[in-house]
Amino acid sequence: MQKIKNVFYLYRLDWQRVFKIPIAAFLIVALMFLPSLYAWFNIEALWDPYGNTGELPIAIYSDDKGATIKDKDIDIGKEVLEELHKNDQLGWQFVDSKEEVTEGVKSGKYYAGIYLPKNFSEDLISFTKGEIKKPTINYYFNEKINAIAPKITDKGAQSLKEEISSNFINTASSTLFKALKDVGYDIETNLVSINKIKDLILTTNSNMGEIDGYLAEVVTLHQKLPELKSKLDKANELKGYLPQVDELGSKIIELNGKMPSIKEQASVILTLQQKIPELQAAGNQLSEINKDFDSVEQTMTQGVNEAKEGLQVIEKVQTLWPQIEQLGQQASGTATSVEAFAKQLQTALPSIQASVDTTLSSVNQLASDTQKVTAKIQTLLDKNELTPEERQALQALVNDLQKRFETQATLLGTIADFLESLQQTTNTTAFTQTIEQLRNAQTLANGMAQRLSQIDVTSDAGITQIKEILSTVNATAQSIQQTIAQVQQLNIGDKVGTILTELIATLNNAQSLMGEINYTQLKQLLDATQGTVTQAIGILEKYQAQLPAIRQELKDANEMLNGHMDQIISAINKGADLYQNELPVVADKLQLASNFMQNDWPGVKTDITNTLDTVNAKFPDVENALNLANTLIQEDWPSIKKGIAKAADAINKGEETLDLGQIIKLMKQDVQKESEFFTNPVDLKTTTMYPIANNGSASTPFYTALCLWVGALLFSSIATTDFHLSKKEHKRFTRRETFLARMLTFLTMSIFQTLIVTLGNIFLLGVDVKAPVLSVIFALLIGLTFMMIIYVLVALFGNFGKGIGIIILVLSISGGGGNYPIQVSGKFFQMINPLLPFTYAVNLLRESAGGVYWPNARIDIIVLVLIALGFFAIGLYAAPKMVNIQKKTSAMIKKSHIFH
Repeated sequence: MQKIKNVFYLYRLDWQRVFKIPIAAFLIVALMFLPSLYAWFNIEALWDPYGNTGELPIAIYSDDKGATIKDKDIDIGKEVLEELHKNDQLGWQFVDSKEEVTEGVKSGKYYAGIYLPKNFSEDLISFTKGEIKKPTINYYFNEKINAIAPKITDKGAQSLKEEISSNFINTASSTLFKALKDVGYDIETNLVSINKIKDLILTTNSNMGEIDGYLAEVVTLHQKLPELKSKLDKANELKGYLPQVDELGSKIIELNGKMPSIKEQASVILTLQQKIPELQAAGNQLSEINKDFDSVEQTMTQGVNEAKEGLQVIEKVQTLWPQIEQLGQQASGTATSVEAFAKQLQTALPSIQASVDTTLSSVNQLASDTQKVTAKIQTLLDKNELTPEERQALQALVNDLQKRFETQATLLGTIADFLESLQQTTNTTAFTQTIEQLRNAQTLANGMAQRLSQIDVTSDAGITQIKEILSTVNATAQSIQQTIAQVQQLNIGDKVGTILTELIATLNNAQSLMGEINYTQLKQLLDATQGTVTQAIGILEKYQAQLPAIRQELKDANEMLNGHMDQIISAINKGADLYQNELPVVADKLQLASNFMQNDWPGVKTDITNTLDTVNAKFPDVENALNLANTLIQEDWPSIKKGIAKAADAINKGEETLDLGQIIKLMKQDVQKESEFFTNPVDLKTTTMYPIANNGSASTPFYTALCLWVGALLFSSIATTDFHLSKKEHKRFTRRETFLARMLTFLTMSIFQTLIVTLGNIFLLGVDVKAPVLSVIFALLIGLTFMMIIYVLVALFGNFGKGIGIIILVLSISGGGGNYPIQVSGKFFQMINPLLPFTYAVNLLRESAGGVYWPNARIDIIVLVLIALGFFAIGLYAAPKMVNIQKKTSAMIKKSHIFH
């Protein structure tokens, strides 16, 4: 276990040393990418070489003078040039002389050249004169320019030869069979004509009943001409509805586009289904509230009466205030007057507390209702065009918002004034933060009310203003709600009650504190309290006035919900079932309809329009033809029918003639088909087992494997296999441990090189890989195997090992079967092919590129794994034993002062 820890310690030390030195880290990263560039440049260069043959210049010149056959002039050379003008498979260059062809090929201007001699057409038809002389096509090519180009130009020349030969065979065979047919007709003209007429008369007579039926149908069809005209007129009317069909299709497509949104909104029914128990509980609660509404109404009435009584007390105190203040100025009367004021204040205390809480709740409710009003405004704004009535409704909503904010500002100001007076009177700071919050909220409400008062939605500018301000309105209302919530959490009503109670206690003790009483502040507190209670009474009376309507609405809601609870639950369940089962079917059908309108309807509409245009254009001709046919049937057919019957009787009574069936059959052969058969007697059916998109993708396995080997060689040439340690560390770690640690560093480098080249092939070049994941996995196996081979060779043999790696690379390029089938290489390369790891690497990468055939892939994987394990075992065993030998060899080589 300690040895393994030592190995990983040295492995980490390797990478720590690398990243401590920036230039070393840069070099490591460069060595990860450099091999990939070798593969990518080659793959990109070979991406589609045969798709660009149209850029390969080939000179052609025809000196053909033409020929004459049966008084007809032919010029095969001219026809060839005309055909090649249409051919873009090769870069045909049409020159003006034979010398341009030959000199252009010699100079390298053209890769190849073709020359048709003067007697080309004459030689081609020489067989018609009793002699056969093959025509010659002169083909020139320059093998010095490029190794592959002559093969491509050879194909072009061969195709030209085959095209001319094919046309010749087709023309010659067609002419021959046509001549034979003409001769046959000349010999047997009379007999064939007699037989044809005989067969025609006998067949017609034997099928007379069927012919009469067809003719009767023609007469019936003629009688239906008016009906057909009427139907054609209706069909023409259909064209007028095509725009409506287009409009309907647009709506279907639009509806289909909104289907995801509809599904999302409809999914609420599932949530509603889950909340059925909550809905039933809400119904029960609604029923209880409805039953207890009398007590609610009684409580509300009691609250209003108590508030009014408190207000009457406060007003009574205000009426008597001048006398209280006059008595207070007299030393003997101070205690009596203050005690009387305290008793009155004690009586109004519950009303004051309730008024504060009611006012805060009213502000909160106004702010909460603001969002409902803005939602109605948004609904109107979502319309593209607003009618005058809608604009009036919108202005009313805006005015409603303004009044709401003004009311909130007034209520907030009243509460703030009251709290300020209470603080001044009691010399306390308990409400300072609350007053500041209420003033801020009051400022927000006033500001929003002022902005809303300036909006006139009867103009487009006003519409724009309300759109821009709407989100701010909601934000302001939410801010006011948050402020009220914070204030309510402080239990302001209770605090007011506590402080007033303390004030009353102080006033009851006024005899000892009469010098500290400030009648002006008490008067201000009394006024502020009156304002707060008055507003609270107004709010409570407003709610009290609404109680009958609320009672009726509550009753209606209770009857609606609890009276129809079963129907509601059933409807929810049906809606959920519809969403889960029926809606997907509707969506699929709507998708089909949308696809039809988008993809098929334009063609169907075109077909309908074109068909109707054709029918409208041809119908007069059909009508005339039917009229003529009807006249023929009615007037001439009876005598024609009698004549055919008489002729058939005469033929049946005549002598039997010679059976010329076989001769007639031969003469009736299809000349064109026979000619085509002689021209091309065999069809080639091609099946691609593992298709690959392009030549670059097909070359990728070879260049990827080559890149991984080159990457391993390149890294081993720059990086050392020796592990640098101090003398003290040399004693701590064995040679085998340093060998394994550096091996892990080399293998890590291989992993990064492999991932960069394989992922770059797929995502950077867009190489066609049928199994991309397997391609990366196979490449990692190959990269690790190659790096293991190179590392062990270099670690054991030093520069000799690098040389062995280069030799294997050279042999692999030719003997690995990467570019050409190994069977077309020499015997030596065929012999070493199964011995090279490169062979199995390329074959394995080809499996993932074209499609994996596992019987072959398993063999390649096993061989590569065995090679990697074999080299690993050899290195692990021989590394300690080869140290001294390698040092001696290295020292001898360094004496040359050339090798390092």
